[in-house]
Amino acid sequence: MHADLLIAGAGPAGCAAAVAARRAVPDLHVVLVDSARFPRDKLCGGAITGGGLLEMERAGLALRIPHAVVRSVRLRLDGASVRVEMPRPAAVVRRLEWDADLLAQARQAGAVVIEEAPLQGLRGDVADTGAGPIAFGALVCADGVAGPSRRLLGLPPGRRAPLREALAAGRGQEDLVFDLDAGVEGYAWRFPCLVGARPVENAGIYSLGGASDLGGALAQWAEGERLRIGPPEAWSLRLWERGGPVGAGRALLAGDALGADRLTGEGIRYALWSGRIAGDLAARATRRGGGPTAGGLLRWAYRARLAVSRSGVALSLFRSLAARLYGGGPRWRRLARDREVIEALAALVSGAAPPRPLLALLLRYRSSRAAPP
Repeated sequence: MHADLLIAGAGPAGCAAAVAARRAVPDLHVVLVDSARFPRDKLCGGAITGGGLLEMERAGLALRIPHAVVRSVRLRLDGASVRVEMPRPAAVVRRLEWDADLLAQARQAGAVVIEEAPLQGLRGDVADTGAGPIAFGALVCADGVAGPSRRLLGLPPGRRAPLREALAAGRGQEDLVFDLDAGVEGYAWRFPCLVGARPVENAGIYSLGGASDLGGALAQWAEGERLRIGPPEAWSLRLWERGGPVGAGRALLAGDALGADRLTGEGIRYALWSGRIAGDLAARATRRGGGPTAGGLLRWAYRARLAVSRSGVALSLFRSLAARLYGGGPRWRRLARDREVIEALAALVSGAAPPRPLLALLLRYRSSRAAPP
């Protein structure tokens, strides 16, 4: 079998890549393979921020399943609780339904989808899959944290952060709650969501400091919140690194194979973002062809597009803020609970153009430096 563009992984990044590629070059032969049979569930908080919804639109994808709409975010830190409205509401989805519908949209866009066909090996421009060998002009690796693409490409595995997640019976509030007083180098969360038509909450805990009894930490935090949660389930995020690998040869990394935001733990927005850009660039590069340097030029263009995009600017800023907020001193924590700072961060998370919120953050930072420690 031959594909102009082969995409390994049919989650949000893979589906965004497939639809973006077909929009860029409508007659491109796009093949999308995945190890699972859909619908399949995936551990995830399920929050699609306003920035993520904007990336969906840019990729040509629509949100067509039942979902909870959330208009406010609440940050808890050092005993304070600050609630702000988000400029663009977020949606909270169940991945079982959402991922299956994204795959349906990729099919409708003209991609050939092969399920139960994991990526197993790479031999130059041929991928060995569960459906047999597939020769490709370009490859987008969107096979997540546990996928083999990085290893097969000879790339480092990157750093991972552990999470624990559980569903809570009933729903006691309607905000995206981030609690930085949960006793970990990160936060605990509460997100309203739907299971069928039943309103419930998704609760979890995220730590940059390792996985030492995170399940116990989540259970203790949930008890304090008076949440009745089920048994916590474990998963992890690969963290995006500035200057880290974006691919090898004519292969590009996207989604969790590339990395997620270490400040908020958000992966969905950045999966849609990187998948969209990777699919668009790979499709155009495949149509142009090229010699031995084509892969290097493709990766250079990809890194540049990621860096200058709205989501790329936010991701780079959030990486710097995570190190200071989760590992910094009291000045940074005091700054983080400032309402104007939270409003600026909420604007960036919601997909606002960076200049105004970045200016607000800079002004508040300069004010904090002038204040007594």
